[in-house]
Amino acid sequence: MKTNTYKTIQENPIEEKKISENKWVKRLPKWKFLSNDFEDDNSQYVQKVIFITLVGILYISNSFQAEKSEIRINKLEKSVEKLRVEYSTLKYDFINESKRSQIEERVAPLGLVPPETAPIVITVPNLEDN
Repeated sequence: MKTNTYKTIQENPIEEKKISENKWVKRLPKWKFLSNDFEDDNSQYVQKVIFITLVGILYISNSFQAEKSEIRINKLEKSVEKLRVEYSTLKYDFINESKRSQIEERVAPLGLVPPETAPIVITVPNLEDN
């Protein structure tokens, strides 16, 4: 009978990762900033630099958009203030022109004068109650 023996396994110092047969995955090692190989010390920072750059661009565009909005709001506030002043002026003029004394002055050249006695109020009993 044979005795049990251990098989010796040859260990590879660098194990290669299994890559699927996808054509895009095959091209990744050509682009150092997308590969996971750390052959070059600087290549590991390229992904982080690209990410920080994109975040910086978004931050800058957001601040420009905020400045544009602030300028637009300031312009609208000025125009609203002008319209408020115009509204107040027109309202005052309308109230002032609708006073009885002002109306009498305007119609006096036409020969219209206010009545000296108050009008008589005629009351009719409600016919539906009977």
